[in-house]
Amino acid sequence: MATSKCLLQSKSDNANIYIQFSINRKQVYKRKTGFVINSKDWSETNSQPIQKNTELKAIKSKLDKLINFINDAYNESVSFGETITGDWLQLQIDLFNNKVQVIELDVLTNYIQKYIDEAPYKRNAKSGTGLSAGRTQNLKLFKNTILRFEVEVLKGKSVLIKNVNLKFAEDYKSWLFNQKYSINYIGKNIDNLKTICLDAYKNDIEISTQLKNIKSISENKAPEQIIYLSEDEQEQIKNAPIIREAIINARKWLLLGCLIGQRGGDLLNITDKNIKELNGIKIIELKQQKTGKLVAIPLLPEALEIIESGLPYKISLARYNEYIKDVCQEAGINELITGRIKETSRNATTIETKPKYKFITSHVSRRSFATNFYGRIPTPVLMNITAHGTEKMFLSYIGKTTYDNAYQMLEYFSKLAPKEKTPPQMEVIHNTGTK
Repeated sequence: MATSKCLLQSKSDNANIYIQFSINRKQVYKRKTGFVINSKDWSETNSQPIQKNTELKAIKSKLDKLINFINDAYNESVSFGETITGDWLQLQIDLFNNKVQVIELDVLTNYIQKYIDEAPYKRNAKSGTGLSAGRTQNLKLFKNTILRFEVEVLKGKSVLIKNVNLKFAEDYKSWLFNQKYSINYIGKNIDNLKTICLDAYKNDIEISTQLKNIKSISENKAPEQIIYLSEDEQEQIKNAPIIREAIINARKWLLLGCLIGQRGGDLLNITDKNIKELNGIKIIELKQQKTGKLVAIPLLPEALEIIESGLPYKISLARYNEYIKDVCQEAGINELITGRIKETSRNATTIETKPKYKFITSHVSRRSFATNFYGRIPTPVLMNITAHGTEKMFLSYIGKTTYDNAYQMLEYFSKLAPKEKTPPQMEVIHNTGTK
């Protein structure tokens, strides 16, 4: 158990009062308290000023408060796994005497907000400037989980960046697991935690020496059932007797999305200005929000039919996700499948078996395009449209393996192989000459 006591090291009229903080026999630290006293007014027996006047009583009161302050700080630091040193003791004394103030950006949530505010100017993963809307939204959700953690676990106390250490990371992860968040989402939160703290370090904010030892986590799971709309299902959706205007509009977006392979946000931002003609061929040209990449997608006859009947009107991504479930339900896309259902408010997921239409989200268009055209359009061309970084990622996305790719190559090579030649026939030529 840690103990504290005050003492003098001088017999002068203005002797410094020291505090000795002992954790065990090997860990004994001593620092000046910032208070001075005439040594004649000090009781070595009681380790405190002799209580003979108001001034000496005031000094004793302050020393008692300092000892309580240090003891409370010690208990808190131990709970966070912080290393106790002589410098730590000096910092507590300075804090007590208001010589060191916790600045606004020392607080984790304040620095997260600073990082969010600077998102348009941050360097992104593509070595460009500006974080994507999705990345910024992810940081906002991260900040909200920290605020909830502070309320539910820390009883409203703010987390300081310097206290983000192994103990804090484990406590935070345990709380996230108890909230039923997915493993991958928890891993992203830990990654965000380290990103924010490392950025703070670049701005001279004190961080824990344990930060580098905090490890992220990710889910090691078997491949999930790939959910996409087959061409037959798309035809079923196209011919479904739908009456509501909003659902008809969502159907047009859904079917168009399955034919151009773009993310929901990019799909719903398409206007007549994106429709262009290249060498007599109609294309959709757009700049992808996530990658910043300019892509040109030739329009198939089915896509042209949708566009020429009038582009669907713009709706929000949230409404689109809601309406396309209704589209697929009315079209009878109700095969029982097992997949992940996301709780939007909590970012948690559960694995359930439900009718297929319940699993339909904006993501289904891009996956349907990639899956249905795999093997019919060269994979690099598909990847250029869907914006997958590697072939491995692309194959995983559509539920294919490297073996599927090998079979596809064999089939392709078989078409290129030269036809078997008829072996030359030996013909016996009789000698007709005369001897």
